Amino acid sequence: MTFKFQYQDVVRRPNPMVTINPLARGSGKVVDLQDRVDTLNKSSAWNKMMKRWTDEGKRVDLSRMPKVGMFKLGSIIIDEDIQRFLDDKHCAGKIAHVELFDPALLQTVQCILTTNMDLISIDGQHTSSTIAGLIDAGMVDGVDDWRDFEVPVQYIQTDNLAFARRAFSILNGKGKKKQSAYQQLRNAVFIVRIDKDTTDEEDVKVERLVSIAEKNECFPIESFSGLNKYPGTFGNIATFKSCSEDEVELATSWHNKFFHYESMHVSTFFIFRDMHRAFKSAKLPITDTLLEELAGMVQTLFGDLGQYQESVTRAHRLWTTKRYGYQANWDDDAYACALLQLYKHFGGEERVAPNIIDRFDDIIDFFDDDILSLAD
Repeated sequence: MTFKFQYQDVVRRPNPMVTINPLARGSGKVVDLQDRVDTLNKSSAWNKMMKRWTDEGKRVDLSRMPKVGMFKLGSIIIDEDIQRFLDDKHCAGKIAHVELFDPALLQTVQCILTTNMDLISIDGQHTSSTIAGLIDAGMVDGVDDWRDFEVPVQYIQTDNLAFARRAFSILNGKGKKKQSAYQQLRNAVFIVRIDKDTTDEEDVKVERLVSIAEKNECFPIESFSGLNKYPGTFGNIATFKSCSEDEVELATSWHNKFFHYESMHVSTFFIFRDMHRAFKSAKLPITDTLLEELAGMVQTLFGDLGQYQESVTRAHRLWTTKRYGYQANWDDDAYACALLQLYKHFGGEERVAPNIIDRFDDIIDFFDDDILSLAD
């Protein structure tokens, strides 16, 4: 029996991202600070802020600039009303991890220095605690007492503890521009590709996933990047990185074969990650026939996965309301579950893993009638 919905081939055109792809190589560009000053001077946001400085008569007080000095670890005070409690697992698993620890990567401890010469930590207590702990454990040659060991400290002289509290908040959130998921991925890829450094297993894994995606003309990009207009681009980096190599191969090759003419929808990795794991548990193959028939069904019923997302999100909302009496939070597992339920509803004969279609029992009953009636 021929499946009801046949995939209609779409003319394949050259994908500009093959050439544009910013991860394919580093730019090799190095600029001086003047370039960044020029960028600020051309920025409307910067110029508006400078106008506020002028209008409000604000000036920079250079005496407030932090100073840097060497201080003994034993002189540092941890004010628990300012700092968080020590996260011992962070010290052990992140900073002092036996395979990752490198003194060259330790951050400078940041403190305030009062007129009584109290050195109060406002950032870096995990760093200072880890150094002290390593010395105390006998892991530092030539140092017997951690209390006498000197570390670089950036400090501001003040007796104002309110300043310390605000500084801690800024240093640990509001004042930092954190790296995006894409920037972290780019760093990992360039460490392997440009620096030829494969000592970090996580970097190697990330670069391998990116290489698999690129082979299938799929390309990770920054969220809301202007590159999202190009086919094969995707910004859901966290989901991508949570997949295995086989799952990335499955998702990106399916997209490249059937939906090569558009950007990669966020649901693609969820669908094929869940399918791969469920079918593997059930010891069932994901056949080429199933992959093509799923593509034909999505293309015919919804046009693309973007429209499918709208339909399954609505169905999930109605399904949870009916079953539980309230609208439950969206569950990404519904993507694959509903898709395979629809496949069986429309007469699909390829075997599917039972444990994936049973997660949201009869969720497809809440799809629009004009879609479901096409099975008749």
